[in-house]
Parts: sequence; structure tokens; C-alpha cells
Amino acid sequence: MKRLKIAVALVTIAVAGLAFINQQKPTLYMVGDSTMHNNDKELWGWGTTIVDHLDLSKINVVNSATAGRSTRTFVKEGRWAKVDSALKPGDFVIMGFGHNEGSKPDTTKGGYRGVLKGIGEDSVVLNWAKGPETVHTYGWYLRKFIRDTKAKGATPIVVSMIPRREWDKDGKIVLANKDYGLWAKQVAEQEGVAFIDLNTITAEKYNKLTRDEVFALFGTDHTHTNKAGAVINAQSFVDGLKLQPSITLNNYLK
Repeated sequence: MKRLKIAVALVTIAVAGLAFINQQKPTLYMVGDSTMHNNDKELWGWGTTIVDHLDLSKINVVNSATAGRSTRTFVKEGRWAKVDSALKPGDFVIMGFGHNEGSKPDTTKGGYRGVLKGIGEDSVVLNWAKGPETVHTYGWYLRKFIRDTKAKGATPIVVSMIPRREWDKDGKIVLANKDYGLWAKQVAEQEGVAFIDLNTITAEKYNKLTRDEVFALFGTDHTHTNKAGAVINAQSFVDGLKLQPSITLNNYLK
């Protein structure tokens, strides 16, 4: 009986020790939209396939990206507050938005998730039945994510939105380098944090493929990728990460 009690005690200590070690590992959080986290059936987000590049014995991964969300609704629905409350020193947050921001912000169904364009401090007040809501610019919301992350001792990594399956008149993939991709870069530079131009890195890969080959990477529309497309975008993130060795997330790559 005494030996059994000792054995049980040793097992308990071992389990507790493993739990402690796991809690001490940094966590990589991801916040964004369906292009980062989708249903993982027909449609895949690249945030799901990023785990294939990470040493999960050294880092935890929490993909909090949610389909249909903009920077504004990620805050409004309390999704950012949930991530923020869990952050601890040494964690990382990848933040990538842009696909759901474009509608004019108003109190209609279509305007529920829209933000003001640009990176300024301008805002507009919307009067809902439940009370007023102050809507800010895309840049304002990104700055909030960045500053909240820094305040917790965690590392923000801003990424530009993945490219859509669209070509310009010269036959090149259309870039987001005049709006949301540009604004994401500008905010990251203003705040002195890492920026990975996922939009351009993946677009350059698509430009080396035929149109049929690019179509094969997407689902039923021009925005959402299948698993093969998600794998390419995850690799693009890693490619961009490796170009910036000062980003300590590199230490957790396989």
C-alpha cells in the first residue's frame, strides 16, 4: 500500500510538472478572418496549416481567427478581448485583416462590419437601438491590437491580406498595395513592429503559375482557398518570417 501511494504521488508530480512546462511555453495567437481560419473541409485558412512549420513541443498555437470578421467586429464582438486577456509575456500575435472591412460603416446589415478607410484617427458614431457605437479606421483597430499586445509583453506580427484570385490588365495578380495591404504596412512601421507582406509574397508565387493552376488553389470564389492554397500561404508567411531573423518566432520553426 505504501509503495502504491508513492507511485501515485510520483505520477501526480510528473503530470503537474508537464502541465507547468506546457503553461510556460509561449503561445502563438492568430487573429483574422476566414482566410486565416475556415471550416477546414472544402475551405482552409492558412493559419491552420502554419502548425506544420512549428515545433509544437516548444510553442502552443491558438487560431482565434473567425470567418466574416473585420477588425471592427473582432473588437465589437469581444473576440479581441478574449485573446488579450489570455496574453502573457513571450507570446506572439499574428494579425491579418482586410477582406471584410470595405463596406461603408452604418446601421444596416451590410454596414455592420465596415470600417473607415485609412489609418487616421477620424471616427463616426452610429446610433444603434442598443446604444451608440464609435467606428474607427482600419489603422486605428490595428494599432489597438498592436498596443494591447505590446502592453502584455507579447510580440505583434502584422501581415497583409492574402491575394484574391484576380488578375490585372497585364495578367498579374492584383495586389492590395494601395489600400489594406499598404495601410497594414504603414501601421506596423508607425508602431515599430514586424510586418510580413503576405499579399505580395503569395502573389509572386501565383504569377509563376498558369491561371488554371491558380484556380485549382481556390474554392468556389476568388477569396477562399482550399487546403493546397492554404499550404502555399502558410509557406509564404514562413518565407517572409525567415527574411527577418530578428523576429523571435523564427526560434520556433522546425
